[in-house]
Amino acid sequence: MPRAKKAVGRPSRVSSQGQHLPSGTGCIATSVSGKPCLDPRASKNMPYCSRCMKTGDPSLKVTKHPHFGKILVANRKLRKGYYVSWWGKLLKRKSDMPSKHMEWALETTKGMIDAVPYKGSMLQFCACPGPSEVPVIDFAPASDILLKKGQDMGAVIFRTLRDIPKGYQVDMMYNKDEKTTDEFFKEQGIERGDVGTKSYPALKKSKAQLAKLKSKNRAATEKMKVKK
Repeated sequence: MPRAKKAVGRPSRVSSQGQHLPSGTGCIATSVSGKPCLDPRASKNMPYCSRCMKTGDPSLKVTKHPHFGKILVANRKLRKGYYVSWWGKLLKRKSDMPSKHMEWALETTKGMIDAVPYKGSMLQFCACPGPSEVPVIDFAPASDILLKKGQDMGAVIFRTLRDIPKGYQVDMMYNKDEKTTDEFFKEQGIERGDVGTKSYPALKKSKAQLAKLKSKNRAATEKMKVKK
């Protein structure tokens, strides 16, 4: 990662994960060695520098999945609490969003964020964990700290929920929780399946959670048999 002049303004604090904080003035991206980017932010409402907006956070990597298009993986071990931003063009209304971009749109309190034109906005490539897998990233507290209505660009802050080993997928639920995510997939006519692969694994649920899931599926099967 280039070492340019430090961000101007008040000193930017660094988190326990080695990042500049979203509330600070420094770029929140980090190198593959875990060092914070020293380039200044592109603007006050954007948590990345111009270079990292173009290329993405070096600690993350976009790659191809054998069945589900592009996915996001950890390019190094990431600890719980690592910040990542979903950013893009801020649109006032849903109707302003191109229909072909709606599948990857992020709805916020200040409008819709269209990340599709910006490949450096890496969270748009997150896969959804399957029934036996767990999400590893979600909205951070005060996720809209940088979001202001009327801006051309908007950024929402996410944070990892658990440690992510290098090479593992960075995945998130596609709705509020697992139940509403299942409903979302059903509405789309898609069967929600596990996304982990040998090359790019996804973190699994605990044995207790998997046992509960197996019991739930068995009960659902028996209920269908009775209906027939």
